[in-house]
Amino acid sequence: MQTKARVPMTRDVTVAPPELPLPAAWRIMERLDVRHLPIVRAGALFGILSDRDVLLCSERDDSGVLRVPEVTVAEVMSSELVTCEADTSVSELARIMTQRKIDAIPIVRGLKLIGLVTSTDLMALLIDEERVSPPPFDFRIIETDGVTLLA
Repeated sequence: MQTKARVPMTRDVTVAPPELPLPAAWRIMERLDVRHLPIVRAGALFGILSDRDVLLCSERDDSGVLRVPEVTVAEVMSSELVTCEADTSVSELARIMTQRKIDAIPIVRGLKLIGLVTSTDLMALLIDEERVSPPPFDFRIIETDGVTLLA
């Protein structure tokens, strides 16, 4: 049975409205140590803001401080959404992320956000599976009359 998106997805997702000033969204992302912030309007998923979106429209001053422009989140967020449902297999999520070169997929039920799966979530799942999964096969080497057999 394939592992479904509901297993690695983060359910406690911080969201923001599209009217939020970008500097405030960036402070939230830094404080929570997240790279993606789903944008919700009237209870429906509207877009997603990534750290890349912020960095692409920002500049560093001479002292290296990041200067985030005074625009709204809606002006820089990704509005072309790639979403999946909780029953989507994690292998399909990984395929989509690799193909689309994205690091997060909102998990939805209809238009409602129910979770988020990031590339970090998938890596953590892979680590957990390797730790608890038995090897694919078990064998013993048996010596019989000078002949080595695998059993």
